Amino acid sequence: MNDDQKILLIKRYMDRTLTDQEESDFFTWYHDVSAEEFHQLVQRAADDGLPLVYEEASPAFLTQLSDRLTAMDNEQKGGTVRKISRLWWAAAAVLVLAAGTWVVLQRPTLRQEVTVNIPVQDIAPGRNGAVLTLADGSQVTLDSLGNGQIGNQNGSRLILQNGSLKYDAANAATASYNTIHTPASRQFKLVLPDGSAVWLNAESAIRYPTAFNGADRTVEISGEAYFEVVPDATRPFRVKIDNKATIDVLGTDFNINAYKDELSIRATLLSGRVKVNTTSGEAVLQPGQQAAIRETIQVNNQINTGQVTAWKDGIFNFDELGVEEVMRQLARWYDIEVVYEKNVPDIRFYGEIGRNLSLSQVLEGLKLSGVNFRIEEDKRLVVLP
Repeated sequence: MNDDQKILLIKRYMDRTLTDQEESDFFTWYHDVSAEEFHQLVQRAADDGLPLVYEEASPAFLTQLSDRLTAMDNEQKGGTVRKISRLWWAAAAVLVLAAGTWVVLQRPTLRQEVTVNIPVQDIAPGRNGAVLTLADGSQVTLDSLGNGQIGNQNGSRLILQNGSLKYDAANAATASYNTIHTPASRQFKLVLPDGSAVWLNAESAIRYPTAFNGADRTVEISGEAYFEVVPDATRPFRVKIDNKATIDVLGTDFNINAYKDELSIRATLLSGRVKVNTTSGEAVLQPGQQAAIRETIQVNNQINTGQVTAWKDGIFNFDELGVEEVMRQLARWYDIEVVYEKNVPDIRFYGEIGRNLSLSQVLEGLKLSGVNFRIEEDKRLVVLP
């Protein structure tokens, strides 16, 4: 194939119009192409009008590419030597094409070709799932159920559909309270009785009524959650965070990171308008701003909102993050214990990688920045000096 034909395949791959033969040609070429050539052709495709479709970088889309390339690289299995480069591209490829740039974990060079040992004790990525606690205290493991109605609480129907839980409160007589908790290595989507959507990251929880019958719509969270709130000027939406802060909303999109092991509670506004309230004061946020809540509220205007919400789209965004912050994200998603053999390396990472990859595959990319790791038994990750 000449370069024009390769660029055409890249474009058609992005808009999913490849024929069977073109798909075969694309994966065959993609499997063997060098990093430099691929980078150059992506840049040319972007210059020729490659559509910017970041939203296409869904976990399912990334998994499809990863699975195809894994099969092609799978001549050697089970803890033996294999190439990680194609697997790494599989997680980053859609982001590369969508942004028109080369996604790497090391600047300023292109991604390197590396041959690695995949340890026997590799750890699979997290997945969709959660535990629902009903008003009577009984618990339901949601990732073990199929689609359909799974309960009825005072007239509110609980419907599980394609991995998310929805409440139909049209015939609700009274409201009771439910809680959804995501263990480590799980995430989950909830649709509240008013139609507002909530995505829970790993090790997070939300408590909410089964019907919004009062003057406001109040929920309580811990951990990390992304909200898309349905506007209702007559009933403000309110989020309580670990008895430390409250966010008042009319209708907007925002993310809250309130993990106990983070330095501060962070509320980031994507669209609309919210007011952050604490015992020490309040702040009104505009889109693109973030409130960091400690003893006081500090508003930051220089926020990469794509990085904040990357987890919801199935991506780790490690751009300019230090080792400890990255390790906290990995610990939640892979349900691992992280220990440091000596001091914490003074290194910052760059780039993005899919959350659908195994732990060892993610670590291989991080190694390009000069940090080494060892996976031990009992899901223990040792960070080496």
